[in-house]
This record gives sequence, C-alpha cells and structure tokens, in this order.
Amino acid sequence: MIAEGKIVEIRERASIVEVISDHLTLKKMGRNYLGLCPFHSEKTPSFTVNEEKGIFHCFGCGVGGNVFHFLMQYEHLTFPEAVEQVGKRYGIAVERLDRPKAGRDGEEKESLYHLNERAAAYFHEMLFGRPEGKRALEYLKGRGVEERVARNFYLGYAPQSGQGLVAFLKKEGLSLKHAVRLGLLSERGPQHYGEKFFDRIIFPIANAAGKVVGFGGRVIAQGLPKYLNSAETPLFRKGANLYGLFQAKEAIREVDRLVVVEGYLDVLALFQFGISYAVATLGTALTPDQVRILGRYTKNIVALFDGDEAGRKAAARSFEIFIEGGLLGRAAFLPQGEDPDTYVRSRGREVLETVVDQAIPLADYSFTWLEEKYGKSIEGKSEIAQEIRRLLAKVRNPFEMDLLARRAVDSLGIREELLRPPSPAPSGQGRSLRPEESSKATATQGQEDLVERSLVSLMLRFPSVIQNVEREGDIEQLVSPMWNQVIQKILSEWGERGELNGAGMAQRFPPAQASQIAALMLEGENMPEEESERMVEDCLSHLRRRYLRGLEKDLRQAIRVAEEKRDEITKKERMLEWQEVVRRERQLERQRFTSKTEIR
Repeated sequence: MIAEGKIVEIRERASIVEVISDHLTLKKMGRNYLGLCPFHSEKTPSFTVNEEKGIFHCFGCGVGGNVFHFLMQYEHLTFPEAVEQVGKRYGIAVERLDRPKAGRDGEEKESLYHLNERAAAYFHEMLFGRPEGKRALEYLKGRGVEERVARNFYLGYAPQSGQGLVAFLKKEGLSLKHAVRLGLLSERGPQHYGEKFFDRIIFPIANAAGKVVGFGGRVIAQGLPKYLNSAETPLFRKGANLYGLFQAKEAIREVDRLVVVEGYLDVLALFQFGISYAVATLGTALTPDQVRILGRYTKNIVALFDGDEAGRKAAARSFEIFIEGGLLGRAAFLPQGEDPDTYVRSRGREVLETVVDQAIPLADYSFTWLEEKYGKSIEGKSEIAQEIRRLLAKVRNPFEMDLLARRAVDSLGIREELLRPPSPAPSGQGRSLRPEESSKATATQGQEDLVERSLVSLMLRFPSVIQNVEREGDIEQLVSPMWNQVIQKILSEWGERGELNGAGMAQRFPPAQASQIAALMLEGENMPEEESERMVEDCLSHLRRRYLRGLEKDLRQAIRVAEEKRDEITKKERMLEWQEVVRRERQLERQRFTSKTEIR
C-alpha cells in the first residue's frame, strides 16, 4: 500500500508521453500523440496519448488509462510496482505502508530473489570465468550454442565438486536455510549442506520481469535424470513459469506471435537463428496457467510438436489446455525424429518459420484426431459428440462456442443443440426471450447505454456542465448502477477539488473501466464547448422521460393487481400516482417541443 498523496505526487510529476516514449515511438498530431499500439497488431496508428489529461487510449483494441495503467499492462506489473517504477524514473522515493506482516513477507521474498540472483551469478562465473567451466563451454560449443546466446540467457555451470555454492553463499552472508527453501541446497544434518546441482549446465529461469525464480540443470556426461529442475518453492511453480519469456517478450509483441517448444536448448537454437519469440515449458506439458500468462502478450500461440505418434497425441490433448486457458491455439508439426534444435540448424530459419506459418487450429486437429480415434460408426460418433460437448462446456467465449459447435455439426451431422452444454437461465427469469425479442432488447439496451455514456463523456470533457447534472439531484434513479458509479465519483472529485483530473479519474477504477473512461475523455475532442450544455440537457431529458415511462408502466401493473384483489384503497392511491407521472411526462414533452421550436 502506498500513501495516496505520494501516488498523486508521482502521477502529477510524471509525463505520460515521456514514460510511454520509453517503450514506443510517438508522433505529435494536434493536441495528442499517436503511435502503433503495443497491445495488438496494427499498421495504422490508433494508440492515442494526451499529455494534458495524462491518459492514453487505443481506439483499435480499447485499452486505456493513466501512466500506471500503461506500465501495469505493458510490463505486467502490480499497481504498487508501477507506481514505484514511475517514481524511480523521476527520482521520487516511494515508501510502502503495508501492514507489518505484509512488509516482512515482502522483504523475505526480496531476499529470496536476491539469493537466486547471486546463485545465478555464481553459476555464470563458473562457466565463463573459471577453469572448471571449460568442459561445459566445450559441450555448449559442440551443441552449436554461440557464446553471445549463452551470455544472453545467463547460462552457468555447477561444478562437479558440489560444495562451491555453499562456500560462495557463506562468503556472501546469505542464508543457507533460504537456499534450502529455494531447492539449491539440501540439509543433510546439523550445519551440513549438500548441493542439488553438480556437473550440469545451469539454465536460470526468469519471470517476465527478469527476476530469477528457479533453475534447470542438464547433465554433461551420461546420467539420469538428464534434466533437473528446481522443486516448487515460494518463488517458483513449474506450471506457472516459462523458460525464455523474459528474453522473448519484446519480440512476441513485435511479431504478435509466439512459439511454444519443449526444451531449453530448443529456445536457444531458435533465438540464435533469429526466431526470438519462442518459450519452453519446464519439463511438463503445457498448463492452463501458462496459456493464460502467454495470452497477455499475444493471442497467436503456436505449439510446436514432434511429428511422431506421441507428439500428435500431445497436440490433441493440448486443445483442452488452451480452452481452459481462455484461448484456442494452433499446432505445427516437425518431421518425425526432429526437434526444433536439430531442425533449425539443419534447415535454417526460413524453413522452420514456414512450418510455423502452416500451423493448423488445434480445434480442427482435435476434432480430426477424435474421428480417427473413435471412427465414423454410430457408436463412434456418439463418443465423439460426448467428448466435444464436454470440451465446449469449458469454452467461455460465446462466439468461439458458436463457431466450434457449428464446426462439429458439419463433421458429425448431429443436431447442434445436442452438442451445446446447457446454459441455465439467470435466477428470477421465468422464460427466455424469443430471437426477435432478444434482438430488440439488445438494440434498446444499446441505445439507452449510449445516452448514459454520452452524458458521462460530456461531464469528463467539459467540467463546466457538471453542475447541470449536480442540480438534477436524483441522477442515481436515472442511470444504470455502472454509470452512476462513475458519475458519483466525478461529482465527488468536482466537489472536493473544483476541477477534474483525467489521470486521477482513471486511477479510481479497475483497468477495464479505466480504459472506458480514457476513451470517453478523448472522443469527440473537436466538439465546441458551447454545444455541451445543450447536449447534456438533451441527455438528461431523455433519461427523465425513460425513468417516468418505467414508473408509469410499474404503476399500471400495480393498478391491475389492485383491481384483481379488489383493493380499492390501493388502486386509488396508485391511480393518483399514475396521474402525477403522466402529468410530468406531458410537461417534459411540452418542454422538449418548445426547445426544438426555439432552436429552429
């Protein structure tokens, strides 16, 4: 937790154009700066930054917010981490106000990261700076790994003696108990420690921020296991980390594509040959957590499999993993007996990239594999249908669900509704809408939302009209809860400060809403301010009429219920209320007509 005053100080001191320019090329266009969006692939710039308001918004993919939101999404930082990073850039010290336990936990975690970093430095020095590493360097050279690549990935060597790391950590004054927690050492008795890695090439595993979270080790001579990874630790989970992501993330954003392979040496070989957007799993099959992590960088993920039977089975099984991770994914296959390391070295970059270009959707491959597995008999198709129905139940995107269901229908000839998993109606709904009713309801809802959105947009862009909304008094009755939340925060900030700060407003909301607010502040910037009051009054008038129509409808229903119950007293009360609402409606209509006449 960081003091609110410090957050405001950093936000107001920072130039959002300067911070974003550290990562993107921006060009001034009028009052704004434009660039190519880093969050989706585009050729025409739609990524807009406004220095005066301290906000950014991409009109292509919808992402937006203030300077902290940008770093949170670009660097995948938490909010406090983003504040600290901006503060550091502008020389402002940031103090966390966490609870004592949380502070201790954070300090302990940082000490674990530091220990891993020092251990990685020790292994790296053993490889490149000590005679013990000569044999390991020869091994890497024999595998075709260039020194520049080995240094880029900070490779190391764990000597055969198996006691050098213990001595190094003692000399550095680092906790051996912590080294045991991190899986670098094992405690064999009181004050007696053994090393986990010895006579192995060491592959430091970094998270997306570049911090070392674990290690992988490969034997040089014959021995089992060939690969040895860190155990699960407070910093490291195999199923939630990927090798090479830190080195690959910029290239992934640039090409908007990512290749998943199995081995560390595969990543190194692809990187060496210019395919720098590859990552590897950590000795396990791809997991949904890993897919979710990769999905932050690109939706175009290609899993590269061996062309043998085991590779094809793995590809078919991975479809479910991608679905659970929220993506669909694609699969590419190498010739039998090849892996990415050997293939790129023998065939070159262009040939391997052609294989990746020809990747097929995992959905198509999985459905075909099921057909081959179960056959096309009635019994086989029944098995396939049940399996597809089970998979479709895990698809969260309704458009993807629809496309996958239709794809399966084309193949199986089974009625589509039988493949779709049941979707329970929301509680309180007695019946579902017919298609024509549903489309009308959606259109009406979209129109009503547009009015509320326009009102909020005018308040954000022209603060002079805020008092018009403030005078309304019962605005919360006129708008939906979502937009009322935004309006109330605008009114609150205006009341406290007498002004609106765009970056500050965006910061009051989660990233998704912050993106909407940034968009509203930048839309229609060329509209003259003198038009704003009339447009706000039009919005409010529309919302008042909508509110009264709803009241009138409810009162008519209440009158019918009272008639059925023969409750004359209630009926009379509701009739009087209904007449008052109708009177107010007619008054609003007259005002509307008069306003239109005066404009003409």
